[in-house]
Amino acid sequence: MNIFKLFKNSVKKEGGYGFLNIAGLSIGMAMSLLIIWYLQFHLSYNSQIPGRENIYRVVSVDKNSGSQSFGNPLPFAYYMAEDYPGVGEVAAISPINTFPATVGESGFELRATAANSDIFKMLGSHFLVGSESSLSEPGNVVITRSCAQKLFGNTDPVGQSLTINSFGNEILFSVSGIIADAPPNTDFNPEIYLSWASMNPPDWKKKWWWGGTQIIVKVINDRQKEELEQKMNTILQRHQADFINGRYDYRLIPLSESHFRTDIEQPLRAPVSSILLWILGIVAGFIIVIACINFVNLSIGQSERNAKETGIDKVLGASWKRLAFNYMAVTFLKISIALILAVLITIYLSESFERLTGINNYDLFSGRHIWFVLFGMALVSGVISGLYPATLISRSDPVTLLSSGRGQKHSGNTVRRMLIVSQFIIAISLIISSLFIFKQISFLKNHDLGFNKEGLIAVDLSPLEDNTENLEAKVQLLEQEVLKRGGQNGITKVAAMEAIPGSHYRNGFAVFNPDNGNTFTAISVGIDENYAGLLEQPILEGRNFSAGLASDSGAVLINETLKKKLGWKAIDNKQIGLFSKENKVPVIGVFKDVNIGSLSRAIPPMIYRYKENAYPEYVVFRIAPGRENDAVATIKGEWDKLFEGARFGWFSVAERFKMMYGNEERLSKIIGAFCLIAVLLSCFGLLASISFYVVRRTKEIGIRKVNGAGTGEVVSTLTRDFLKWIVFSFVVATPLAWYAMHRWLENFAYK
Repeated sequence: MNIFKLFKNSVKKEGGYGFLNIAGLSIGMAMSLLIIWYLQFHLSYNSQIPGRENIYRVVSVDKNSGSQSFGNPLPFAYYMAEDYPGVGEVAAISPINTFPATVGESGFELRATAANSDIFKMLGSHFLVGSESSLSEPGNVVITRSCAQKLFGNTDPVGQSLTINSFGNEILFSVSGIIADAPPNTDFNPEIYLSWASMNPPDWKKKWWWGGTQIIVKVINDRQKEELEQKMNTILQRHQADFINGRYDYRLIPLSESHFRTDIEQPLRAPVSSILLWILGIVAGFIIVIACINFVNLSIGQSERNAKETGIDKVLGASWKRLAFNYMAVTFLKISIALILAVLITIYLSESFERLTGINNYDLFSGRHIWFVLFGMALVSGVISGLYPATLISRSDPVTLLSSGRGQKHSGNTVRRMLIVSQFIIAISLIISSLFIFKQISFLKNHDLGFNKEGLIAVDLSPLEDNTENLEAKVQLLEQEVLKRGGQNGITKVAAMEAIPGSHYRNGFAVFNPDNGNTFTAISVGIDENYAGLLEQPILEGRNFSAGLASDSGAVLINETLKKKLGWKAIDNKQIGLFSKENKVPVIGVFKDVNIGSLSRAIPPMIYRYKENAYPEYVVFRIAPGRENDAVATIKGEWDKLFEGARFGWFSVAERFKMMYGNEERLSKIIGAFCLIAVLLSCFGLLASISFYVVRRTKEIGIRKVNGAGTGEVVSTLTRDFLKWIVFSFVVATPLAWYAMHRWLENFAYK
């Protein structure tokens, strides 16, 4: 009861400063809790999968370019298990895509993947109905509980039929199993798993060039992992894999690391930079440190103001241990109140924070370790905040306390200066770092990509299933009809192509230099003669493809990067070997380099082929500014006439590029917001310190004023010391921030 009386007296004496002290600490704790929430979400990715420490993902590594991808050849997982039985468990799934589905007369859009039946054992899926073998038969599907509710309501879904529209094909499936919903923090979160046999062509075991398959393996120990890694690198040669034999190495990376590998292409879900998470974690630490420093500074100042009372207590016989206990008890009571307020603030801000971060249905307080974090924050804050008054002032000589009203000499000033310097080193480092991050993200979003991405709308042809000649003819008719009717709706140009910058380029072929035998891997893309004009991508040397020259079907254009790798000064009469040294094709032009993907990666060598590879997969239109809605309506109208019933999908190329940096941009906003809070807390701490500083020098200020000192002189005298330490903080903080940002920028090819 005596402790509560001391607490009440302390709050009454401190007045507004006491309230601000508790409020500042609670805000710091709340902001740290929000960051911990975000970090916990990402650091626990895939943690619900049993035996995760022994599970790996297969990554293909291009031997020439060094590029890495989670996408692997379609038959690869099958032959891993077939050729080397007993060396680990193997499961495969296709990329998770959105497919149109129908149940009766109702239509749906479902996130779906094709998978073999081993996937459920690998992921440890919890079956509500059915078993791990539910996907083994063609025509079967396994759906999640929420998907079952969406598709069938309260009706028993097992045995019910649904139709999936897969690239123009209507495929009938039957529900054979129901699994629990996947948690939000996992890479494996489709609503529906489709039978592997039903979603792939009958000859899928021969389609080595068909990439994109995600492969997950589980081993017993590190020795078995190394053995499997060695053996799987012999598969391409053993089976004479068409087009890709000898081009790739295959590695196993731990599942626990995969969510943070931003350098690996074709992830199942967007990865997050581990460096940015580290920065965010440091920011969380800095915020709580700043909040504690503020609390300590105000506690020290208040304890010095109460020094005479402490001296009287000591004269009356109070032991230093009793006084120290009282100080610590009151401090911990204040911190407990701050902690309760912090939890309430966190809950209040949780909905807004979820919108900012994109994490949904994830409860911060669901894990017991968060309570250890809360206890740790309270304990550390209490020990640091109460340590000085509890040990230093309470052990001071009563005569000193009564005569000077302070503890041992001026140690409080020294401690407070050290805390202020530490606080501003942190704050300035955060300001510099956040400005660098914002600048880099802005640079990525606005950098010249080498072509004009604005006003480009790409229409996805993947829902169409037709032979190449028929598809080309229909696409050409679509182009003609849209241009004929679209002029008044802002449609100015059109071209068909295999891939558009910002989309996935799935073809890469071996290129040989006939002059010296050097080999490179180059991305290959099929285009038409209108490609260069549509994208406004300059041809720096030679000429474009021509529809009137039949020989152009056997020629290629290359980009600047490939020309440099080949060591050519000019392309006059030059040829390259495509697929083999003997298959020589003429090079008729050189395109300006363009960034086809994220600026975190350098521009790859590229070859452009005339209506070859998987041409066409996209029809791309250039739209006049402000006419997008009219143009899309015109294009869809013509699409529906030519491809009745086929799904119409389109996207803005400019927006697609912006989406590439969605995680970085989101993290930069989070870091910027919390850096701002850290700086405001620092300013609050400085204001509180200056207030106490001025109060302590009130008599001195009065004497100076009586002797004729002006306001400017008094202000200069009071602020000189603070400015000196702030300048010192800036000098220390700058190299620290530079080093942190230098390490982060190493992840980007363009800075």
